[in-house]
Amino acid sequence: MNKQKLRKNYMKQLKFTYFIAAFAVLLSGVTIYTFFRNINNMFLFQFIQKPFFLDLLHKTVKTESLWLNMFIYNLPYGLWCLSGLLLIRSIWLSNEKWRAIYSGLFITIIMSYVILKLPGIIPGTFDVLDIFFMSLFAFVESITFYFFIKRRIY
Repeated sequence: MNKQKLRKNYMKQLKFTYFIAAFAVLLSGVTIYTFFRNINNMFLFQFIQKPFFLDLLHKTVKTESLWLNMFIYNLPYGLWCLSGLLLIRSIWLSNEKWRAIYSGLFITIIMSYVILKLPGIIPGTFDVLDIFFMSLFAFVESITFYFFIKRRIY
């Protein structure tokens, strides 16, 4: 096989891997949120009816530990941010311009969602750690891509 065909196959595999990773990370955040959070006042359920079985999955946990508190309340936001960025990277992996535009829009929208909780425009509790976790996951994803993927591709 020639070098161009190998690169094309590698890019195809990498896009698929990014897509699967995005789905797995999204599912992880949803699982934490569903099992350990009170989802009765979720923004989503203002538009659609909450499935009845979700109340059966909820487990009450004492969050006296800072680490457990961050795991239950902040980690899902970071995972959802990471999931969106991985999905964007899987779609526009080889097109840096469009990937940068859509990643920037995505980050702006999710940060706005969290910040608009502060004045009460969006229901929920504003938490600086949500912004921290989302920023941390975005930073780690970009650094990981640069050091482990981009160097191989280009």
